[in-house]
Amino acid sequence: MSLPTLTVGVALGVAEAGDFIIGDGTRGLIGSTSYTIASGYTTVTADAFGISITRGRWSRLWDAVEAGSCQISLRNNDRDYDPAYLPGPYATAITPGRGVNIKANDVDLFTGWVDDWQLEYDVGGLSSAILISTDALGMFGALEFDAWTSAATTAGGKLSAVCERSEVAWPAPLRDFDEGVEALQSDAVSWGSSVLNYAQLIARSELGYFYSTPDGVLTFRDRTVAVGATSAVSFSDDGTGIAYQGISATVGSDVLFSHVRVDREGGTAQSATVSDTSAWIEANGPLRSLSISGLLLDSDAQSLALAEYLLSLYDTGRYRISELRVDITPLSTVDQTSVLSLDITDLIDVTYTPNGVGAAITQPLLIQGIRHDIGLERHTVTFSTIDAPVPGFRIGDTVMGVIGNTTYLIGF
Repeated sequence: MSLPTLTVGVALGVAEAGDFIIGDGTRGLIGSTSYTIASGYTTVTADAFGISITRGRWSRLWDAVEAGSCQISLRNNDRDYDPAYLPGPYATAITPGRGVNIKANDVDLFTGWVDDWQLEYDVGGLSSAILISTDALGMFGALEFDAWTSAATTAGGKLSAVCERSEVAWPAPLRDFDEGVEALQSDAVSWGSSVLNYAQLIARSELGYFYSTPDGVLTFRDRTVAVGATSAVSFSDDGTGIAYQGISATVGSDVLFSHVRVDREGGTAQSATVSDTSAWIEANGPLRSLSISGLLLDSDAQSLALAEYLLSLYDTGRYRISELRVDITPLSTVDQTSVLSLDITDLIDVTYTPNGVGAAITQPLLIQGIRHDIGLERHTVTFSTIDAPVPGFRIGDTVMGVIGNTTYLIGF
């Protein structure tokens, strides 16, 4: 097989076939109702010799999803990407804020805007332009609020209100928000506070996912997004699914706690503790605590339910698959496209028998982060994963489920 067909586009002001504009044609305005989709992308694929893309979360369930980033290395021996070389074709366009889009097999991998151009010169004549860009979350990170009061509503409602603020003005076609499953309180947003930090707090308050899709749509998915869903793609080391090259698994203390404390704005901190601390110490060593504060939950009962939920997930050291690495070069075009099309919150199944020892294990996993490492003869995709939620039965208003041998709360 061969590498996927790669297309690298940068908005350098040179029109190409297939460009189209929404609004009045003004490129990339944030804070205005005018914006552009896929306008002015100049294909620079032939000059690209290295690409690294990282999106999503590479940490724990209660941590924020960070802004996605992309680094593109371009050959610059002829100074095409040099703003100091005025005869160059793009001299006046080598500026921050230029749109970036990367596709493989016509599947979007990244859409964002340039933060920096770094020009590297070698006395031997081998020079490069390194383009560093961020996705829509990064644009949120560059914005600050005026003082305002966010009304009591759901996470989706709060995020929509954020986007409608005049200092944000994020276009409706470029956002896709779940309503959310928790009631969130009204709160005062201070002047000068970060738009991104506040949006991440909203999502974190109900353990949801706030991220930008590969085609540039700001997205919120609540914590039930994968409950009852079927896996999008199956991977295996026995030929029954798409082949992969490596798995990273952990049994770590960073997700092992005997006590969880959750606090909300204006509330009283709520705690959940293992029932037998002596037995826990014997099995796991010294007691370990997790504290999460400043959430926007509307009641202390919600805080308590969240503390109990997290404790039930992390009261025991467990074998967890944290990464799956796939070299897509040897795959068929169909399988390549299946892997490239996976996104944050998609479910996958992984079957593996480490070193061929023991029985095969199959685990459902939820994707929380994606990294692409692309070179002249390689394209590797690495998925950051967490255990996938499995629906079970209902007690009162609380949905229950099972991961491994541990019962946990899906909804509160």
